[in-house]
Amino acid sequence: MEFKTLFQILKKHLSDGHDVPYFFRDLMAMLTEVSEDEWGTSKDPSQEGKDKSLRSYAKRGLPKKSAQTIVYRLTPENTIESINSHGEAQRRLLAEDLRGYDPDIDADNVAEKVTDWLVEMIQVSAGLVPQDELTKQKQQQLDAQLKSRYGDYLLAEEENHCAFPGCGRELVLTKGGKISYAYEVSLIDKTAPATPENLLAMCPQCHATYLLDSNKKLCKELKMTKKLLSAHQQSTKLLSGLPLEKGIIGVISRIRKLGEKELSGATYEPVELKRKISPATDMALYTTVSLYVTTYYKSIRDIMVSADKRGLIDYDEVQDQMHAFYRKLKKAGKSKLEIFTEISERIHRVTLQEDLFCQIVVAFFIEKCEVFDADAQ
Repeated sequence: MEFKTLFQILKKHLSDGHDVPYFFRDLMAMLTEVSEDEWGTSKDPSQEGKDKSLRSYAKRGLPKKSAQTIVYRLTPENTIESINSHGEAQRRLLAEDLRGYDPDIDADNVAEKVTDWLVEMIQVSAGLVPQDELTKQKQQQLDAQLKSRYGDYLLAEEENHCAFPGCGRELVLTKGGKISYAYEVSLIDKTAPATPENLLAMCPQCHATYLLDSNKKLCKELKMTKKLLSAHQQSTKLLSGLPLEKGIIGVISRIRKLGEKELSGATYEPVELKRKISPATDMALYTTVSLYVTTYYKSIRDIMVSADKRGLIDYDEVQDQMHAFYRKLKKAGKSKLEIFTEISERIHRVTLQEDLFCQIVVAFFIEKCEVFDADAQ
């Protein structure tokens, strides 16, 4: 079936009398999270020019460039939900008009069938070639094997979120006290063996699209994503056995409450920070730590000293723990940015306090020299 045929049938039953440009926009809003400014290609910025382009798309489908823009950012679940929101009578009439293309279509499954057609049409427009039935069956068998063998490992590595760049959908869903899994395991380099180093867990949509994509640049990007995930998991394992002083939760809670009144006039000049973090090689990290230290150092020091005197924390133990975190990660060859990030995340995981305030605490201990040696060149 051609796109123009499906579009006209959908418009007949679902447009509520709106014109072609309006319904095309409505359909695209169901299908993708990408805004019209991104998927539209009209050179005429006027509304009339845009409407003309949309009338053209309705007859021939999205151009290749536009289809490539949205193919990895489709939202088929929204399309299904939107079609199912129409009454049964509308869905039944829609199914009857489409039965010549699928004899099994009915009011109950028309939303899923239509969505599958639309997704495939966009994939084809983007230059992705659909698999034949035999290939699909073999792929489904491989998917099941990979999911059974490596699924749990990959979910843990990716912290239950789709690793495809720009996606981030949750792969483990909880509803009504029940857990469901919404993911597949994808080969990164389809010409290489299915080893853990060559696998990523993706949401079903990203997985299905990437199966058809032979873009080498995208493959390279996914390899870099895998490298970062593996490095993060290694760091998490290194720090997981090291404890964190429980009293640090109270300290961070007090830091969160600091306002302009408490911080005004308490600015602090970082001491030899450039010897610990070189602006020449780690400018972003240097700027971040410098700002946190300048603003918060004196206040955090006072909070730490006060908490230690009242027995709420063991300040010496906190310092020892921070230095132990640093030594572990440095010995593993981590960069300073990785060390800063991983220690901050470790504190976040243990205390459940916001990332920002965990980073502020790490910056304090960088200034105290418990994190980072004064060895920057």
